[in-house]
Amino acid sequence: MRECEQISRVSAYHDGEMPPAERAEFRQHLSQCVSCAAELERLERLTALLSSLPPPATPPWMLDRLYRAVDLRPVHVLRRMAEALSAVAAVILIACLAGLAMRSSSQASAGAMPVWESRALNQQSEESTFGGREELVAQWMAQDLSGKDGL
Repeated sequence: MRECEQISRVSAYHDGEMPPAERAEFRQHLSQCVSCAAELERLERLTALLSSLPPPATPPWMLDRLYRAVDLRPVHVLRRMAEALSAVAAVILIACLAGLAMRSSSQASAGAMPVWESRALNQQSEESTFGGREELVAQWMAQDLSGKDGL
């Protein structure tokens, strides 16, 4: 018996992997080709035989190993997430500390006493210039927050 050129398409037909138009065309081919029809019948018998068999038994040691792997999986994920978040927190902490160190060193070089403190020490002379104690405190605070030295 001579083998057909389309024999390789039989398994796609059997498995339902062909588009409907191609499937209808191949069904017509099967009615005329003895070789492809025999191959399809062989695949159908094999499928029926395999589906009638009970599923293979899984050894208990394999199930235990599988269950342990599944049970431990969330712990690994949580541990990795905690490590990543810790690293991010450490980077933020280092950046904040570096910023504070640079700020304190720039304040130390600009002068040992902030502007509002020096103004507070000279409050007697300043009160007459600005008109009132509340106004003076407000100006000191605004000046200190703005970072400017002079009033």
